[in-house]
Amino acid sequence: MGSRAGKRYAKAIIELAEENKVEDKVLENFASIQSTISNNKDLKLMLTSPLIELGKKEAVLLEVFSEVETLVKQLIKTLVKNNRVDLLEHVSRAYIELYNTKHHIQTATVITAVEMTKELEEKVQAKIKDITGYTANLTNQVDESILGGFILRLKDLQFDGSVSSSLNRFKRQLL
Repeated sequence: MGSRAGKRYAKAIIELAEENKVEDKVLENFASIQSTISNNKDLKLMLTSPLIELGKKEAVLLEVFSEVETLVKQLIKTLVKNNRVDLLEHVSRAYIELYNTKHHIQTATVITAVEMTKELEEKVQAKIKDITGYTANLTNQVDESILGGFILRLKDLQFDGSVSSSLNRFKRQLL
């Protein structure tokens, strides 16, 4: 339920942000809000608690997120007024998804044996562009057990170019 309502609010905000030419700034705001709420149990608890007055929730949110765009502040006030302040994290996530879809941005995880270099990142981006036609925001995870190369996870696709996988395939062929 919260997800559908969050998407409706996010659609309205993305339209307003586009009209006001602040889509990118609002994206940064929502990324910060989403991260802050998901990483702060007390803030999440405060948003969902029926024991805390709406006015206090609004004051806390406007204080914590004092640097956000006016449009985002207005959203917080609207969510408080409609007693839907607990949707703020859902709205943030939905806005990011809508923005990424609109701008053909996807997220991908790259697992490497060592920290990714700029050169490897460019190769991975080229591979993603070949597969999907779009670029991606990359998240790098280091896993020394793959020995070398990389494993790319993109939505429900996985491209395994790791040395350990190649060695396992070679081992199976020998057996």
